[in-house]
Amino acid sequence: MDRSIFVALSGAVIQEKRLEVLTDNLANVNTAGFKKQKPLFEDAMPDAYGIRDFASMDKVVTDMSQGPSEKTGRMLDLAIKGEGFFVLNTRNGLRYTRDGSFTLATDGTLMSREGFPVTGEKGVIKLTSPEVAIDAEGNIREKGAIVDRLRVVSFTNLMDLKREGNFFMPVEGAKETAVSRDTAIDQGYVETSNVNAVRAMTTMIEAMRSFETHTKMIQAIDDMTKKAIDEVGRV
Repeated sequence: MDRSIFVALSGAVIQEKRLEVLTDNLANVNTAGFKKQKPLFEDAMPDAYGIRDFASMDKVVTDMSQGPSEKTGRMLDLAIKGEGFFVLNTRNGLRYTRDGSFTLATDGTLMSREGFPVTGEKGVIKLTSPEVAIDAEGNIREKGAIVDRLRVVSFTNLMDLKREGNFFMPVEGAKETAVSRDTAIDQGYVETSNVNAVRAMTTMIEAMRSFETHTKMIQAIDDMTKKAIDEVGRV
């Protein structure tokens, strides 16, 4: 068998993995706070002569760029302008999110849409009413008095965050840092997904065509090999 078929196969496999990432991005185009994923590719030359280049996926990284803000008018909807993450107290430990679509539980706990408590500087945030005022620094006021301050943090290296659903989980050794002074909280807004649906669809079509091209190459190489064997057999 012509080993060049494996070069075409590696390309087809890479495009298939790329389509998986793009499909996930498109599925979350309307998910608040979602950050799109980007696959990183590299080539490899396993033979000593470097005659054939094989494609491989190095890793999938998260694009942490800011998503557009959407006005909702809800007092418990919050958007972060700039760097940083809200901190949630989940059953698996602290998790970090850009989704500020919060609600109030019956016991007054400020909760994420998934049902996890939101943390402030005093711990889990407790309120008596959803009618609160939250300023740009994250101070929460009830009847004019500050009751707590939202805990908004960043990380020394954002690559230390691993995606877990719509949350981010810190890897071992990840270090929280304070957000910059330019970071602000917008009450009555939510940050939408940073996925551009049109661009993602265009990229998906291009990836599908590339996958089809590689599969046709595999078929062409296989046909050539079969023809060569048949002709040698006749001789």
